[in-house]
Amino acid sequence: PRQGVIRLREFTQAEVEIFVDPRKKTHKNFEKVKDYVLKLLPRDKDKEIDINLKKAVEEKILPHEMLAYQLYLVERFLLTLGIKKEKIRFRQHKKNEMAHYAEDCWDAEILTERFGWIEVVGIADRTDYDLKAHERLSKVEMKAFIGYKEPKKIKKLVLEPNLAKLGPEFKEKTKEIVEKIKNLSEEEILKFKESKTIEIEDFKLTEEYVTLKEIEETISGEKITPHVIEPSFGIDRILYCVLESSYREREGRRILSLKPKVAPVKFAVFPLLEREELVKLAEGIFNELRSLNYIGVFDSSDSIGRRYARVDEIGVPFSITVDFDSLKDKTVTIRERDSMKQVRAKIDELPEIIKGLIEEKLRFEDISS
Repeated sequence: PRQGVIRLREFTQAEVEIFVDPRKKTHKNFEKVKDYVLKLLPRDKDKEIDINLKKAVEEKILPHEMLAYQLYLVERFLLTLGIKKEKIRFRQHKKNEMAHYAEDCWDAEILTERFGWIEVVGIADRTDYDLKAHERLSKVEMKAFIGYKEPKKIKKLVLEPNLAKLGPEFKEKTKEIVEKIKNLSEEEILKFKESKTIEIEDFKLTEEYVTLKEIEETISGEKITPHVIEPSFGIDRILYCVLESSYREREGRRILSLKPKVAPVKFAVFPLLEREELVKLAEGIFNELRSLNYIGVFDSSDSIGRRYARVDEIGVPFSITVDFDSLKDKTVTIRERDSMKQVRAKIDELPEIIKGLIEEKLRFEDISS
């Protein structure tokens, strides 16, 4: 309870499972972001270091391009939510923190005023542990086929079933056992080569039941067990950090400076006074902006200053005021929450302006009357 949404008995988590070729943990877009600088806290360092992605991979601080690129995406996501870059770092798990099967694991941490650095996203290279575990328990193959540019001739070891022995032993299950022998992995066949026995259906097959042979065949590709890169997002903690980093006070008033893309309520429409002609025009503007599929607020009570204060407190980024000049020249006042700056704009241009502001494709200072 003392840590609010930071420590909960139940929490919301969002995970991405990214399957990669274990022999080639690169990313096609890495070259585009290789100079991007992250704040990293490697397990063998006492202080954070600012380093670009390329250098971090070259110096083996980050094991490969794929993991480096996921760290980049996580930071870009947090920045999009409004978290300041200087409050984001990535801390590498110490050896005693990591799962035994993980190649590497980093936590994205955010510096909060109340709790200090807290973990909000974990990014792990879980190797092939997950798929092999599922494969073992489900008895279903979970491999990916990687095709070659040109077919290859290879020599491989196979186990050839001895039907004369298997038939009398397994009777109606013989066909199933033979199929499982044919689908044995190279690793399992090598184990048989060493131990001269292999267990199928709780029965140990010896050289009496199968024969080890080397054959030559032409193949067009190979099966691999993909490795899993798993970014895992703690939604409750991220939400707390967004709210904390957005909260501020101005002249005794509370402001929630949510980024326009994040703010649940995107705009507010106010008639300056509760006069019928102003309310009617303001309602028409409100309904037109709602047709853009944005949530808005319509408020005609109290002074305009109090209405501004109310919507500032819930994070509404833009307010539109309809006044008596609006009836004459078909323009309205748009107010920006954080700067409190105001500009006049034509009513028929409002949908395009508001959409551009919310999607951050248009800057407030670039609006021309």
